[in-house]
Amino acid sequence: MQQRHVCVIGAGISGLVTAKVLAGDGFDVVVFEKAPTLGGVWAACRTYPGLRTNNPRDTYAFSDHPFPPDVADFPSAAEMRAYLQSYAERFGLLPRIRVGTEVAKVAQDGDRWKVTVRAAGSEEILDFDFVVVCNGVFSTPRIPAVEGMERFTGRIVHSASLTDPELVKDLRVLVVGGGKSALDCAAWAAAEGRSCTLVFRQAYWMWPRYLGGVVNVQWLMFSRLTARALRYHRLSRADAWLHGAGAPLLRLVWAGVTRLLRAQAGISGPLVPDAPLPRHLESIGIGTEAYALVRSGRIRPRKSSIRRFRGGTAIELDDGEVLDADVVIFATGFTQAVPFLEESIRRQIEREDGFHLYRFVLPPGVPRLGFIGYNSSTACQLTSEVAAHWLSDRFLGRLRVPSVEDMNREIERVRRWTAEVMPARSRGFFVGPWVVPHLDELMRDMGLPAVRSSNFIAENLLPVWPTRYRTLAEERRRARNRRAGRFYLSAARAAGVVLIVALWWMLH
Repeated sequence: MQQRHVCVIGAGISGLVTAKVLAGDGFDVVVFEKAPTLGGVWAACRTYPGLRTNNPRDTYAFSDHPFPPDVADFPSAAEMRAYLQSYAERFGLLPRIRVGTEVAKVAQDGDRWKVTVRAAGSEEILDFDFVVVCNGVFSTPRIPAVEGMERFTGRIVHSASLTDPELVKDLRVLVVGGGKSALDCAAWAAAEGRSCTLVFRQAYWMWPRYLGGVVNVQWLMFSRLTARALRYHRLSRADAWLHGAGAPLLRLVWAGVTRLLRAQAGISGPLVPDAPLPRHLESIGIGTEAYALVRSGRIRPRKSSIRRFRGGTAIELDDGEVLDADVVIFATGFTQAVPFLEESIRRQIEREDGFHLYRFVLPPGVPRLGFIGYNSSTACQLTSEVAAHWLSDRFLGRLRVPSVEDMNREIERVRRWTAEVMPARSRGFFVGPWVVPHLDELMRDMGLPAVRSSNFIAENLLPVWPTRYRTLAEERRRARNRRAGRFYLSAARAAGVVLIVALWWMLH
């Protein structure tokens, strides 16, 4: 059979794991990365000083490539770059990656694709059978337009461009934003600058990396049991009861978690979020160093927004306060777009209310095109990896999907759910903390077991370790032969064993 060619756009976490999975399934893969190095958001040209992962290393690794034991529990940006480089080297991906090459246009040509790429001032048109978009959901920095920006005599930067440690040295810094990146930038500016003011409209919850200074947060945040406390768009009978008749008990649990989090993190004053968990859970981060700097007075929090730049270094807030700053750092997120797709395709996918993707991967009605990383989550390397297997099965013709009409209906149903449970991230490229149920859907679609451990205690109480999914390629091959799955000691089976043992003991 003739080898099929795949274009992968982006060499970050999603692009690398997609290339590895597809190449393992026999596809000829070429990866295009417009930056000079691989790494995506972890590339040196995009990481601010002090940046660390939101996840502990054991839950942020690929399933078959653990971090070295000497890496920090929460890897730094430099450690992440080394990790991704080692992944690409180990699995032979480097010859497939063309760095410094931008994808300018992707257009359909019958049942194939014509991809226009630019590099070193020249342009080239290449033919592919499939295209996978892995350009990341943090690809285009967003800086809001504010009156008088052109009159500001200081410097305005986005947090993604904050790579030079000298940028804030001994200067007055104003950081805009209330999320994890804003707090990180404020902590760095407070340490290196003359002064730091944090201006934000909405505060969000931040987890400490260690509960009580000892217990790694992964033991609380990344289990199937914790996932059950969050209402997914499709519920089992037990989950339906929990989020129905059992909702008062669930609210009590979340109230306790909220009090624990506030006490452990030391959150006070205007940085206390307006609503208890699980509200705004889609914007939660890990890392609480900034709160100590607020308490010490090194960071001055202001719950407001910038009304205008008045000229010179003066900045006026909505409440009338006027501040002076030499550097303004906008940690205000990113916009998501796929400008390289031809207009007729882009209109089907990038809609007014967000991206139109079945399972956050597949655009209905556009064959041979997929998106990996658009199921961004609190464990994005794992959701990307499993989605890459799902998409590969689809490209190989092994995965059946509903009709275009049914996929469209499912997308709209999921969109209504996202708008309700995570309104700030409802544009169709974010799964957030709902990692476990999303992975379960992808696994069932592939005809593979969603349960990934040998007994119900480990399955429900332990973190969802990526290593549970390291045999997916082999499982997919076995699925074609319909071999029996692994034995699982469920709660019902365990109860049956206990009952049999008890009866035997009484009889003897």
